[in-house]
Amino acid sequence: MSTSSNLFWAALAIGAVTGMRSMLAPTLVSRALSERDDLAGAGEAAQLLTSDTAQTFLPTLAASEMIGDKMPFAPDRTIVPSMMFRAFSGGVSAAALAGVRREPVLVPALLGATAALVAAKVGLSLRKPYQPRPLVNAALGAAEECLALVIGRAGLRRALGEERRGR
Repeated sequence: MSTSSNLFWAALAIGAVTGMRSMLAPTLVSRALSERDDLAGAGEAAQLLTSDTAQTFLPTLAASEMIGDKMPFAPDRTIVPSMMFRAFSGGVSAAALAGVRREPVLVPALLGATAALVAAKVGLSLRKPYQPRPLVNAALGAAEECLALVIGRAGLRRALGEERRGR
């Protein structure tokens, strides 16, 4: 597959992860990009996600979101502020991947943002019937997180391929 095709699939995957957990995709992308030594000229999104501040706070925010998602008082993920943030998070995460590949960022950012919105709606519709059953809802939330991690890592492999250092 071509670099652009791999990047588009990765943008969709990272966006889907963002729809499930808004902070997980930027955390995964931040960690993957921080292991690279070719970030000079990778663009603002990559610089933002690899900043010391992002490296410090993103993992904590992602873990907090995973815990909070299972609480009975957790807000609906499809309320307007949440959807706006998910679209932003998916778009920035996908743009960072495009920047590292030295590809144009607009289409991947739009794909990431759109996939985040769709995945948020789908994820909520699958879990909403089980919200009155706290243990089932928590188990489904944990399964959703496992799926998000698998999809996110696959997206990163697709986008960064052989150029990714480390594991």
